Amino acid sequence: MMPLSLMKAIDATIANTGESTLANQLLTAWSHDPGSARFFRTSANAVFTFTQAGCSHILRFNYDDERRADYIGAEIDYLQHLSRAGVSVARPVRSLAGRYVETMDTAQGRFHSVVFEAVSGQQFDIDDLTLDGFRQWGQTLGKLHAAAQSYLGVGRPTWQNHLTWATENIPVSERAAHDTIAKLGTQLDALPVTADTFGLIHFDFELDNLIWTDQGLTAIDFDDSAWYWFAADIAFALRDLFDDEVTKISSSSEPFQAFMAGYRTERAITSEEIEQLPLFLQLNHLIAFAQLLRTLEVVPHPEEPEWIPALWQKIARIAQNYRTEFIKFTQ
Repeated sequence: MMPLSLMKAIDATIANTGESTLANQLLTAWSHDPGSARFFRTSANAVFTFTQAGCSHILRFNYDDERRADYIGAEIDYLQHLSRAGVSVARPVRSLAGRYVETMDTAQGRFHSVVFEAVSGQQFDIDDLTLDGFRQWGQTLGKLHAAAQSYLGVGRPTWQNHLTWATENIPVSERAAHDTIAKLGTQLDALPVTADTFGLIHFDFELDNLIWTDQGLTAIDFDDSAWYWFAADIAFALRDLFDDEVTKISSSSEPFQAFMAGYRTERAITSEEIEQLPLFLQLNHLIAFAQLLRTLEVVPHPEEPEWIPALWQKIARIAQNYRTEFIKFTQ
């Protein structure tokens, strides 16, 4: 999630209709129906919908300081690899200049933008998902990991990059968090790194990044893809199944078993890898904690829009829960 100060700057360009002068400017790099762009959401990136010749597309952009252009280019390269391997993913669209990633200077700053064809279909909340839905979810992730095993591209971050970034961005006063970094680093260094267990993962394979279509499941939003153990992707994907709590991870639940049954139809996984899920979810919480602290850097003023203090308070509660968890982990 980007800092609230950056979200506010983007929000200031959005009219009540959902139109944005900033989005309109960035879209000049692509063929599009004028005036069709509408705000969708802002979180890790800003996302707008628009049409081209009546067909739905997605514009995604972010500040130069938040997302490097070469990282985005590497994401596109990975998507193309997965697509060639038969994994259904959102298709990137070239700009008028023939590029997938466009960089533009605006009054709000320098932005990197990318466009995708929109995917039509259904999305589900975890409470509405049947056991067969869990099986399909797991099968899709297994197929993605099987394809990832042959990917040798460069340019995406590693788990070591993430730990280093967390170390640099979490204040030294957050002692339990830094103790957690040290403990996790030691445990992760001891894990085997092989082509069978390690590769470029989606990193956020939750249900809001999956679309059920007539042809099967399509994965979207690979913006956080990084080099990790494949089992970490399972832990990150199923966070909501375990209420995002490390201590609630259970391999005996029916939804989990259905997910893994689907996964194993595409890729083998060992019991040792399954046993590592709590470790990876703890790592996920540490990285999320560092990101949340950045978002909380500016305390909102009373006169600001209601969504800003409400979001700030929600994030503060989550951060405090993570602090409590880190203390227990390092005791």
